Amino acid sequence: MDDEAAPGRADQVRLYLDTLQARMDPDQFRVLGQLLTGTIASLASPTGDGRIDIDDDDQVHLTRNVKQELLAILSIVVTGTMEQHIVDLGNGSMTVMDSEAAADPDAVQQMRDWAAQERREREHTDAVLHGIAEASAD
Repeated sequence: MDDEAAPGRADQVRLYLDTLQARMDPDQFRVLGQLLTGTIASLASPTGDGRIDIDDDDQVHLTRNVKQELLAILSIVVTGTMEQHIVDLGNGSMTVMDSEAAADPDAVQQMRDWAAQERREREHTDAVLHGIAEASAD
C-alpha cells in the first residue's frame, strides 16, 4: 500500500487556498472566502435561494480574478482534481473545462457558440417580458 496517497478534495482545496492567500490581495481573498462559504451553504441547503450578498464596500474587490478563482476552487470540490482550466466565453462569462477540452480549439469554440446562443435567448426573453410589463402598465 502506498504511504503517500493522493491528497483528498479537502486537502487539495486547502492547499489551493493557502497558495491563493499568499499571492492574492487580502481584501480580494476575504471576498473570495465569502463567496465560497455562501456558495457551499447554498448548495447544501435545499431551501437556499442561491443568492450571495456582497456588501457594497466589497464590490470593488469582486474582480474577474476573484470569480475565476471561485470557479477553480469549485471545480476542485466537484472533481477532486486540479486539472481544470477556466475558459473565457466572452461577455464576462467563464466556464470550467477539463484539460483535454480546453486544449481543443473546436471544443472551446463550440462552448463559446453555445454561451452566445444562450445570451441571445436570454436577451430576447428579457425584451419580451419588458414589453409585456410596459404594455400592462399602460
